[in-house]
Amino acid sequence: MRAFLPRLALLLGGTLGASACSWSRFDDLTENSPVVLLEKPDSMNNGFGVSLATATNQGHTQVLVGGTVTTAGAALYELGQEDSPNTKTSDSNFCSGQGKPCFLSSLIAGFANAQGPDQLRSLCYAVGTGVVVKQGLVMRCGDANEYTLDMPPAAQELLAMSIAQNQPPQDYPLATDRTDNPVLLASLPEKRLAWLYPEKSTAFSALPVPDGLDVDDASFGRSLAVVAVDGGRVLALGVPGKAKVLLWKADASAKVSYVGCLRGDPGMGKALAAGKVQADGDDLVISDDAHVQVVDGATLFALPETTSNECVLSGLIPDALKTWWDCKTTGNPSECEQAEFGAALAVGDLDGDGDGEVIVGAPKMLVRGQKNAGSLLVYTMKFPWNPVLVDTKSISSAESGDELGRSIVTPHVGKRDIIAAGAPGHGKAALFYCTAQLPNGAGGARCP
Repeated sequence: MRAFLPRLALLLGGTLGASACSWSRFDDLTENSPVVLLEKPDSMNNGFGVSLATATNQGHTQVLVGGTVTTAGAALYELGQEDSPNTKTSDSNFCSGQGKPCFLSSLIAGFANAQGPDQLRSLCYAVGTGVVVKQGLVMRCGDANEYTLDMPPAAQELLAMSIAQNQPPQDYPLATDRTDNPVLLASLPEKRLAWLYPEKSTAFSALPVPDGLDVDDASFGRSLAVVAVDGGRVLALGVPGKAKVLLWKADASAKVSYVGCLRGDPGMGKALAAGKVQADGDDLVISDDAHVQVVDGATLFALPETTSNECVLSGLIPDALKTWWDCKTTGNPSECEQAEFGAALAVGDLDGDGDGEVIVGAPKMLVRGQKNAGSLLVYTMKFPWNPVLVDTKSISSAESGDELGRSIVTPHVGKRDIIAAGAPGHGKAALFYCTAQLPNGAGGARCP
């Protein structure tokens, strides 16, 4: 990793200096504000904004905002097709725990379409674990239909024990892709387990881990990503406590194969995201304690099946590493170092030009004198090895301890993506409609 630093520093030196400290100030109190705060329902007392998921079907876009892991529910918001979102929740009964046990996951996932027990359903969300008719992984769809998916025996047994003893269960992080028929990736860090539900399927396939691969750490599976590529998907699972990211691929027949392990600097795999950073296909985005890197998805999918327990740098895989960068400011670099740069990641086409931007959460960034208010840093990469910081986003009403950027997704609205970000320190979630890359008027009434 460090071998690439001199080359990248030269490229970044002329691009970050002018923009890195230009905090975008948004007034979320005026009509047609470029930043919209979602209203927290009274039923969600803790952690509103801890997790986020989004789904789009036939131009209809939603955002699901989750609360404290295992103990609070999630609320659904309708964003419509343009720039007039409904700031009040349309459904706050996601994993509410009323009547039957349901426990929210730290990572939740949205589906354009998901296979139910009887038919394909639209605008569905995997939210956690619990009991709906039977015990398992809980799904809830736009028509308020709920059902559960079977899990591996060890996961089912651990959940049953938690329910029987009336104790909060372990976390079950979840991730999916943005295709019309996504797959669902799930993990159980407590048992070092991961499994996959193929598209249009309610059956799971366990993900094999090679014998001798050191993944015995509580951080196993705390970060997940699914990269959609021609021919299938790349499945990524972070073990940041070991500075590793495990990789599998699932082909069109749903066959799952382990293809390798990436290692890096401390915290490697702290957060993962997938998306089209450049127009040539989806990529895997990885953060560690100080950096973000972009790895080519097609190159990872082409890796052969292996049983090796060795881990390699992404730069050692030919053509895999597209670029990487660290958090820099011209004013006070120490602010970046203490900001938890890379705590969350997302990829979205914010300007609608066909390739994406990488949004990096820095939840402990100092914003206008407010400690730990948090910020979002937006990078674009028009050419390989040339990441450019093009925008920073914060909330004009930022308070110390907001921690904006602890969670991020990019809902698709109209012909482009916007940003939704959680600030769970004070129970906030915000929509960011504008980007510095949009020509005047191209973003609608909210972005003059």
